[in-house]
Amino acid sequence: MYLLKGFGLRYKQIKGFADWLNEIIDGDSNAVSPYNRKVMQSCKSFVIWFVFNYVANDELIKADVELMELVKAQRYFWKRATKGGSGGEVALDLSDDELASIQSLLKDKLDKAIGNKNICHRNYLLWRLVKAFGLRIGEVLALRLDDLDLSGSDPYIEIVHLDKRTSRPDPRAPYHPKVKTLGRYLYIQPEDDDLVALLEEYISKYRVVEKNVMGGMKVTNFLDHDFLFIAHGPTGGARPMSCSSASRIANTIQVKSGVTFRWHLLRHSKFNRLYAAAQVSPNRDAAIDSIIYMGGWSSEASLLLYANRAVRDSTRRKLNENNKRRVADGS
Repeated sequence: MYLLKGFGLRYKQIKGFADWLNEIIDGDSNAVSPYNRKVMQSCKSFVIWFVFNYVANDELIKADVELMELVKAQRYFWKRATKGGSGGEVALDLSDDELASIQSLLKDKLDKAIGNKNICHRNYLLWRLVKAFGLRIGEVLALRLDDLDLSGSDPYIEIVHLDKRTSRPDPRAPYHPKVKTLGRYLYIQPEDDDLVALLEEYISKYRVVEKNVMGGMKVTNFLDHDFLFIAHGPTGGARPMSCSSASRIANTIQVKSGVTFRWHLLRHSKFNRLYAAAQVSPNRDAAIDSIIYMGGWSSEASLLLYANRAVRDSTRRKLNENNKRRVADGS
C-alpha cells in the first residue's frame, strides 16, 4: 500500500525490518555483516524506485521539491536503521608518529633508490598528493596531465568529475577509477611547494616508456594516454596505473612500516585535522566551507564522520584533563 502510493516506508517499518535482519544474519552481535549492509542498500534502492515512479499517482504530493524531501527522508531512515550505519562512526586515521614514520620510509627509499627510482618516486608522489589534499586514491589515479597547472605563482591540480571528461575513454574500463565527487581546483600550499618539483620531475623523467622510434629503441614520454601515474617495470608498459596496483603499494607500506595503512586512512588524517582546527577557528563557517569544497562534498552533512571524531577526541581530552587534575589534587 505504502509503496504503490509512492509514500515509501515509515521509519518504524524500516527499523523493524533491520532488527529482524540483524537477528537472523548477525545473531544480534556487534559485528557488521557485509551481507546485511548489502541487503539494506538494495531494499533502500527498491523503495526509492517506488517513490519516484508512483508518487505522480497521488494527489497529496504535487511539487518536485516535496518529492525530493520525501526521497531525502527515506534515505535518512534507511541509513539510520542500517546496523553499523555511519550515524555514530568516526573517521579513523593515522597518528602524527605514524604519518612521520611512513613519510620517512618512502622518502628514504626514494633517496637511496638506484634501479627502481621511477617506482620510488611515483609511490612517494602518490603519498604526498593524498596527504596534501586528502584525495581519494581513485581521484589521484584519474588525474591527467591537463589537470595540472604547475606554472605561475599559484600552481594547482584540478579534480574533474566523471561527467565532465571529454577526452579519450579510460583504457582501464570497466575497473577504472571514477571521480563522482564535485569538481574542484586544489592549490598547492606553501608547506607543500616541493610538490611542484616532484610532479615536474616525475612527468619529464620517470613517466616514460621505451619505444621503437625511427628504427631504434628510444625512451620517450609521449605515451598513448595522458594519465599522470603509470605502471612501471618490464611488464608495466607505461599503462595507466590501476586501483589494484595502488592497493598493493598500500599493503607494502603497511608491511614495511608496521603501521596499519590504507589510502583512505591518509585521507581521513587530513580531514580529521582540518575539521578539528575549524572548530576553534574564529571564522568557523568559512573554515567548514573550505573543507567541504576541498573534499568535493555538497554539504556539511558529509562531514559527519569527522564531526563524530572531533567530539570523541574532545571528550577524551577533557576526561584526561579531569583525571590529571584529580591526581594532582589528591582526590
